[in-house]
Amino acid sequence: MTTGLVHPSELPRPTTSQAEREVWSALRKRLPAGWRAWHSLRLRDAKGYLGEGDFVLAHPERGLLVLEVKGGQLEQRDGRWLQNSEPLDTAPLTQGRGFQSRLLARLEAHGCQPPAWGVAVAFPDTELDEQPGADDLRGAVIGKTQLHWLEQYFDSVVRRAIPAPRAGRGDWIGRLHQLWGETWVPALSLGTRVQLAEEQRFALDAAQLAALEGLLGNDRVLIAGGAGSGKTLLAAEAARRHAAGGKRVLLLCFTAPLQKWLAARLAPAGVDVETVSGLALRIAGKAGAAPAGGDLTSSEHWRAVYERALEHAEPQWDVVVVDEGQDLTREGWWLVERLVKGRRLWVLHDPGQSYWPERRPPTELFSTTFTLPRGQRCHPGIEALAARYAGRPTDERAVAKAVKDGNLSLVPCDDPARAAKVVGEEIDRLLAHGLTLADIGVVSLRGQTADGAILRQPRLGKHEFVAADHPSMEERLVADTFLRWKGLERPVVIVAVEGAEARDRFATRMHIALTRALVAARIVAAPSGAGRWPGLAE
Repeated sequence: MTTGLVHPSELPRPTTSQAEREVWSALRKRLPAGWRAWHSLRLRDAKGYLGEGDFVLAHPERGLLVLEVKGGQLEQRDGRWLQNSEPLDTAPLTQGRGFQSRLLARLEAHGCQPPAWGVAVAFPDTELDEQPGADDLRGAVIGKTQLHWLEQYFDSVVRRAIPAPRAGRGDWIGRLHQLWGETWVPALSLGTRVQLAEEQRFALDAAQLAALEGLLGNDRVLIAGGAGSGKTLLAAEAARRHAAGGKRVLLLCFTAPLQKWLAARLAPAGVDVETVSGLALRIAGKAGAAPAGGDLTSSEHWRAVYERALEHAEPQWDVVVVDEGQDLTREGWWLVERLVKGRRLWVLHDPGQSYWPERRPPTELFSTTFTLPRGQRCHPGIEALAARYAGRPTDERAVAKAVKDGNLSLVPCDDPARAAKVVGEEIDRLLAHGLTLADIGVVSLRGQTADGAILRQPRLGKHEFVAADHPSMEERLVADTFLRWKGLERPVVIVAVEGAEARDRFATRMHIALTRALVAARIVAAPSGAGRWPGLAE
């Protein structure tokens, strides 16, 4: 036998009323097909609590029925209603009628109206054969016997309690279910999550501050830390504290975008911020020894620049701090060694983000080494997927939860020629969730000059963008290569996997790109199959 739907389906809502539990059980077993019933529907408005309907029943064509439940032994004497021999404060239908009027008003406010409506009452502890003589109750009472044979009695009760139906309006049954509230999973919108992340973005946590305090007395320090462990913030704070102690401080990094970002923040502290290659070029140029012309992408050109710089470099700073130390070339380290003779040197690096395996800090320069605690800035699911690309054990449950919560997703794009359009559409979707363009970064796995790369397009969809070293990058949508994003981050990152060039050391490129995301990541790529991310086997 097919029965109607009862909500909740497994157990009634928590209640002290055994009578309501009896009615729920009877409806669950015997409610006629086509009907739906909700136990304990509560309403509240701006003025406070309005009340509760013990049961609300609905049929798309027949209409809405409020079923008021009265437990115990019910009887009427001398025109007054008694419950277990005690007088009732109100007549059996009064409470149901009041709730019905408020419920209809709530549905009307949402543009909905059932085709008809009415009120009935259930006395699940009272055995009765004849209906009460009171005209408002006659035929509209379901007693203990009627509950047991509900299929036989239900239609007659509906005909008595609900007038002939007319045309309904709107999705009134759907609205009833929403008002009742079947499922609520606490969650924050992506926009709210981004705002919370922004408040924490530039603050060192207790573990990082403790590490800094413990290391300040050391002259040669090599600090290792994974993505999100706060290396760049720690480098900036170490430089700031040394400068506050009256030292001349130089902070070196690898990329121009990171240099500009750090320089803007450390200017008030009087810290000099340079890229290693830029400093070499400046030293050589100041001495009139810079090689003329040359291919700036050629390793031979830069080797010549470093050789000239080494001839003229002198220790000018009391303290040198190096961030992203895993990316410096051998010649870059020679220049650092020249600058720190007899001086203090702090270096922060992440072996997991080393794109060039042959590059690493020379450990013989350091007397103290330290490893930062596991990073906490990136979302755990994004961090877990990035770890998988780095070849480390992966928390698959964290990845699955990030997908479920919308922090991580794969955006299908089979044709690399459409990548800019697909990225633009994803930006539109993110903006609809309360983000701004300044919250979003696009990381391309291709080089800057690759033919057809999205970075060579004038726009991504309808959105203009700037490079990571643009003066207004903090207020604009930024799109740049994975290498030029190193040391930088955004609340939301869109990773563009495009072209065969991106397949060279693909896992390292993906690891670097994903770890730029604080809150959410979108990977625009040709899907690798159900449940798989680009470049990863089952």
